[in-house]
Amino acid sequence: MTPSLSSLILLSPLLLYVLHALWRLIASDSVTAVLAVVSAYVVSAVFFRLYLPSLALVPVWLPLFYAYLWLGLAGALALLGCGEFRRSGVLLRGLSLKMGSYFLSQACLLAGMLLLNPLLAGRPLQALATLPPFVALTGYALYRTLLAISRPQQRTPWWGILFALLVPPLLLGWIAEILVPLFLRYL
Repeated sequence: MTPSLSSLILLSPLLLYVLHALWRLIASDSVTAVLAVVSAYVVSAVFFRLYLPSLALVPVWLPLFYAYLWLGLAGALALLGCGEFRRSGVLLRGLSLKMGSYFLSQACLLAGMLLLNPLLAGRPLQALATLPPFVALTGYALYRTLLAISRPQQRTPWWGILFALLVPPLLLGWIAEILVPLFLRYL
């Protein structure tokens, strides 16, 4: 396999992830969703600029490479702004069920990775930093799962949120434990 073909295979999930996020955002036709995504992108761009000040275009391209970070932050902002918490689950008022499930899945993915990182010996953050295609695929699978769970009740039940907080960090920690040493050895 040539390096350009392997790069294309590894970058295609990230490109599709960003395009799907933009498509969901455009299809939602929600000002709240757009403001959450734009403000999260700006916050992540400022963070990357402060973290890597020597590279000029880092605030532009690095948030696109780690899109799940700013989309998770956008999900957290939308949850803070529109979240309605009840005994039966969580609903994001003013957003469609698809956009609400998308924001909730990305916020749970990021929160679960950060919360379970100390318990899993740093493997979730290792996967977050070194395996962006796998994190993007996991984020999309989590969105589809939460959407399927949310459709019957028109809200996400608490057990679905617990699933979204626990399963992706465990899965990505396991993938990081297997793949990161292989990538470091052979690539």
